Amino acid sequence: MKLPEKIIISVLSTLIFSLSLAFLEYTPVTEQQTGVAYFSFKVLVIIYVIFSLPVYLIGGGLYSYFVDVYFDKVQFRNKFLKYLIEFLVYAAGGLLIVGVLLAIILLVDGSVAGILISKFFIVGALASLLFYHISLISKKALKFVQDKL
Repeated sequence: MKLPEKIIISVLSTLIFSLSLAFLEYTPVTEQQTGVAYFSFKVLVIIYVIFSLPVYLIGGGLYSYFVDVYFDKVQFRNKFLKYLIEFLVYAAGGLLIVGVLLAIILLVDGSVAGILISKFFIVGALASLLFYHISLISKKALKFVQDKL
């Protein structure tokens, strides 16, 4: 898959990821307490897009590009085995990218004391798997469109 396609997949993944996190974090107006500041759903989405888009573009897009280059050279007899191996490679990539980000935070800030590291790794793995599955869907959609033309 070409780099422009990876950019489109990164943007789609960012939107779905940001909408999902905003949905999980949003407190409905009926449940909000007086005197406590809350973000609107739209603001939460914008915040998550601002922080996740660079990670998806730089970390996810480049990692995925190199994974695809490698797996294009490998032939699998079983499609499920290929899916399982790519699934694990993408999950490991999410863990790797989060590890690099935490190392950068440690170098800049000097501490990662207030960060729930295990949740960071879970979110990183889920984000990379979202990217992987969107790329699978886009490959199928592109193949379907090319077959129809």
